[in-house]
Amino acid sequence: MKRNLLLIIGVFIGILVILLMGNVITVAEKLGEICHTVYVEYAFYALIIVLLTAFVLIPIIKVHTAPEFPALGLVDETSDMKKLRSFAKRLVSGCGYIEDAEVRARHQKQIREELESCSEDMEGLKAFIDREVALRFDGNKEMGVQGINSRMKEWSKSVFMITAVSQNNLVDSAVLLVMNYRQVEDLVLATGFRPTRAQMFRIYANILTTTLVSYCTSEVLSDLAGETTLAGAMANLKIPGIVSESAIQGAVNALLTLRIGYVTRTFLMEGPDALAGRQRRREVSLKAFKEAFTAIPGVLAGTAATMGKGLMNLFKVKKSEPAAEQS
Repeated sequence: MKRNLLLIIGVFIGILVILLMGNVITVAEKLGEICHTVYVEYAFYALIIVLLTAFVLIPIIKVHTAPEFPALGLVDETSDMKKLRSFAKRLVSGCGYIEDAEVRARHQKQIREELESCSEDMEGLKAFIDREVALRFDGNKEMGVQGINSRMKEWSKSVFMITAVSQNNLVDSAVLLVMNYRQVEDLVLATGFRPTRAQMFRIYANILTTTLVSYCTSEVLSDLAGETTLAGAMANLKIPGIVSESAIQGAVNALLTLRIGYVTRTFLMEGPDALAGRQRRREVSLKAFKEAFTAIPGVLAGTAATMGKGLMNLFKVKKSEPAAEQS
């Protein structure tokens, strides 16, 4: 079953790459014809290579150069003092999740002093580790730290807005693929550590599977839109700038993005234990889906509110322009 799934994913990715390359070549040739010079065509190819490097290759490199750590959650009771100290020192040295350099230096100095004071106390060391881990996952507004729980929802909102507005299924799939890779990079850098190699392979497989599911779903919705079904009726309801069919697909993509985020978070919290046995892997997957379904209404509501505020501000600007002209 796994081999068949990997084969299907491989074929799909190959087709996706060929279609994207075909579109890139077509656009480049059109630009060259319009500008009457082949250099514009070459410049467009160079731009595509730069974008792929910046948004796909570099994120993958950053993720894999981050230190691998077995767990970022509650420390097991059987952990000895040597492991706890090593864990704590790695946490102290990896404070890159704090964007402000001054705040980061101050916090790093503070937790280094805390570590020195509790380095011989088992319970104090565990409490120190739990506080630092909680800061990375939950965030802190005063320190300007956005926890990874909030980051996942922000990535999901971005995926929804982009794919809901887009009217091209192939573009939607490419966006979902790149955005999920970027999300994993963001979550890893926000915690300072990455999952194990086996977990990273599983995350990448999940991203590819998610892209395949999204593309198939969008194709099904496109087919239903022309028939006398609920999907067809909703597709005929026009919302300013967005077709209902695309909005449904955007919501599906947002849900799938949240699932990838929750799976990554579980791997970061539980370490290798998250892949300990088939039953545990199923539990992780099911839990990720449940959490994604629970969080998606809030994500969609927040996205709608953000878009509504943007439209209101746009109308206010347009109203103020005639008044300024009259005066």
